[in-house]
Amino acid sequence: MPDSRRGFTLIEVLVAMLVLSIPFVTLLVHENRGIDYAMRSKFYTTSTLLAGQRVAEVKTATTPMVTGEAKGDFGADYPGYTYRENLESTPLAGYYKYTLHVFWGGEKSVFDNTFITYLAAR
Repeated sequence: MPDSRRGFTLIEVLVAMLVLSIPFVTLLVHENRGIDYAMRSKFYTTSTLLAGQRVAEVKTATTPMVTGEAKGDFGADYPGYTYRENLESTPLAGYYKYTLHVFWGGEKSVFDNTFITYLAAR
């Protein structure tokens, strides 16, 4: 006598769940990667604009340029963004090498952007 019950066995349901879960996990991985890329993109854009602002401040400062290293932040408008700058003499008299590191989340963070430019003495 044939079995009159119709339906799926437990193993069929488990296999179907496994097959459906693989694309779902892949989608989750790509979603997390997309969020990470968006955060990095925001950091690189913001840090580039802040670096341009900082270089302009250094160029237009009324105090004489002094070689050495300094640290600071970008104020309450940009919480978590800090910088470390270094001004070095160059072999060419009257010109300096200016290196600016912009961080988000502290100096040990993975969010770090470095800018190098050369400035003429005032």
